[in-house]
Amino acid sequence: MFDVAVGERAISHMGHIKMMGATQPFLSGAISKTVNMPKTATVEDIAEAYTEAWRLGVKALAIYRDGSKTAQALRTDAQDDEVVAQEQVDEIVAKAVGKAVAEAETRLRAELGPQRRRMPRERQSITHKFSIGGHEGYITAGKYEDGSVGEIFLTDIGKEGSAVRGMMNSFATSVSIALQYGVPLETLVRKFAYMRFEPEGITTNPEIPFAKSMPDYFMRWLASRFLDADIQEELGIRTDAVRNRQNAQDVAAGGGDTARPVGSGNGAAGTGTPVTGAAGTVAPPAGGQPALNASTDTPPVVPARVQAKGPDIELGPVCGDCGGMMQRTGACYTCSSCGNNTGCG
Repeated sequence: MFDVAVGERAISHMGHIKMMGATQPFLSGAISKTVNMPKTATVEDIAEAYTEAWRLGVKALAIYRDGSKTAQALRTDAQDDEVVAQEQVDEIVAKAVGKAVAEAETRLRAELGPQRRRMPRERQSITHKFSIGGHEGYITAGKYEDGSVGEIFLTDIGKEGSAVRGMMNSFATSVSIALQYGVPLETLVRKFAYMRFEPEGITTNPEIPFAKSMPDYFMRWLASRFLDADIQEELGIRTDAVRNRQNAQDVAAGGGDTARPVGSGNGAAGTGTPVTGAAGTVAPPAGGQPALNASTDTPPVVPARVQAKGPDIELGPVCGDCGGMMQRTGACYTCSSCGNNTGCG
């Protein structure tokens, strides 16, 4: 019985037909049996099988050639002589092992919880000087090898020992730890941007002309450097000045991708340099246009499409809708950012 099954020691199709011919004289009807033929069977082989069955007096014959259907109930490749190359075997094994390792790592991370991704000892950074309502300081954003931000430092904010310096240093430490534990920068920006408290006021950065607070300025500045353009548009951060800077960097880099721009866009000489260890710096390359991934705070300046005419524009109160500075238009004040008008008295 096992010799008529599919697999080793399989009987040829002609042997099956001869068995049916030997049994047929003892049966009144046809024999319900399928004769399996190999994939290499030709039309002539099938014709010969039917002819031989007719000679033996078989009343009915059903033939199936291996591989003639897209899917079949029973199949074995035991008879195949095909030899798989060692390279293919290695590739299949490598894929299977890689998939198993990835699944194991995923399960392990879920069991261990969040893991801190520490900054490398030597990393690039961008240092940006800011001024918010007369309060000056520096923000330094350290980057991983892939260009994403992993830490921020705030220096020279207020006097040594003052409350504002202590609070801002604590804020920078909290943001840095959150970034290293995998909290997306977009989440932090959505939480801290546009928060309003003192100190607030006009800035020297045309990309962020007015800041409602220091965390508001820091988060919007980080977003303009490290978030994608579509997220910047959604958060209202991709202003005309930001767009002009990114376009200028795109041109300077020869049409490269500007999804994560790294310039300051404030039109002043910056201090952004690659950081070596804790304090060592390396001077940026001299001459030529800065590369897109260079750590520079002085990108090519492109004039904004809309500029205020004349130096004697009278600034009014802060806009109650968006926080921008309002300008006098006749007897009224109009916000240049959102168009809000106080009405004429």
